[in-house]
Amino acid sequence: MSKKDIVLFVNSVHAPTYSALRMYQQKTGIKFKPVVIVDAAIKDTIHKLNSQDHLAGNAQVVVADFDDVASVRHALKPFESRIAAVTSQFENSITELKKLIPYLPYLHTPTETSLDWATDKKPMRAAFNAYDPTLSPRSLHVADATKETIDAIEAVMDYPIIIKPSGLERSLLVAAVHDRAEFTKTLASTFREIKKAHSKWMKRLEPSVLVEELMQGDMYSVDTYVAPDGTCRHAPVIKVVTGRQVGFDDFFAYLQMSPAGLSAAETRKACDTAERACRALGLRSITAHTELMRTPKGWKIIEVGPRIGGYRHELYALSHGMNHIMNDVLNRAGLEPEIPAIAKGHAAIFKTYARQEGVLGSIKGLEIVKQLPSYVAMKLPYVPGDTLQFAHNNGDAVIEVTLCHHDARQLQADIERLEEVIDIYVKTPAPKAAVAARRSL
Repeated sequence: MSKKDIVLFVNSVHAPTYSALRMYQQKTGIKFKPVVIVDAAIKDTIHKLNSQDHLAGNAQVVVADFDDVASVRHALKPFESRIAAVTSQFENSITELKKLIPYLPYLHTPTETSLDWATDKKPMRAAFNAYDPTLSPRSLHVADATKETIDAIEAVMDYPIIIKPSGLERSLLVAAVHDRAEFTKTLASTFREIKKAHSKWMKRLEPSVLVEELMQGDMYSVDTYVAPDGTCRHAPVIKVVTGRQVGFDDFFAYLQMSPAGLSAAETRKACDTAERACRALGLRSITAHTELMRTPKGWKIIEVGPRIGGYRHELYALSHGMNHIMNDVLNRAGLEPEIPAIAKGHAAIFKTYARQEGVLGSIKGLEIVKQLPSYVAMKLPYVPGDTLQFAHNNGDAVIEVTLCHHDARQLQADIERLEEVIDIYVKTPAPKAAVAARRSL
């Protein structure tokens, strides 16, 4: 029998994957080779979108027409007997993972139907309601922004209401509304903008919109390794502070922190809720990323994604010394992941937007941030002259900072100092009329 030493990545691979594989090799002596299989129809676009400049020299890339049986068979044949696991690290590649599953019948894989349920909010909510109606808040899917639709929603829901485009992550186009006038305008804007967002982020599902009652509480998330037999092993819970909690009219993850600071009892409740959500969706042989809300009525599911969570590998590595990317591979190969029980430090990912939309002039305070005791790394996706937009208008964060310290008090002090010194100057603010028009399109 051939040695199973290849990990097959669908379309793209996260840059930290190479070091994750090397670390595992240094620890165990077992070497895995990364192979990226890409759908020819989207290769250039998805590699640009998912920032794949690091591929050259680090991973073997094979290209196939995923809609052609002979093409996929030919691409997989040289190494199919050596594949230990197949994974999709990016949600915009789940469509291609589903197409590959029939060609990999002897690997541990999720079912195609479970991936459908986990990537589209409409069947996701239907699965939750059928399995356990207490998992998520009351919700409805809507097809338009007509008066009749608004009337129907108001008949069963109270304000505030949250609007969520189906199939998008990172809080893109997510908005809360508090009265009928705001609801009517924002819902119309969402239907106009959702097609642009699906095109920008390469979402292949039919765009649709979910509305649900806005939950009140604190947000958390957890990545769960769901084994081939359905056994759920949970990574540490992450605390999430949303932009809305610090004064933005947006739901983006302003701060993600590990450890989460929950009691053992609350941690068990959060993980139990995540596990029930995974079972409701029929997930297996996958890492599921679950966002939750701790409400006065208990833990509720915001949504589940069939992939590792954003920044989770970095956070878990810093706070727990855990190799999350390798754990994902091990779990999908039918092996048990390694999850440290005790944290070795306190880590945070800080992301923020400008307080107004427009053209970026400058960002002050960056050198001070780099001198903070807990400073680890920084990303600046924009340069002066770029146009900035809020998350609910399909924009990205302006700055990302990674922090870590063994002392939780020092980390908190550094976060407060960072918030104090960072000054994002927008030299040409977007006209209020233009912003209003964009939201009401």
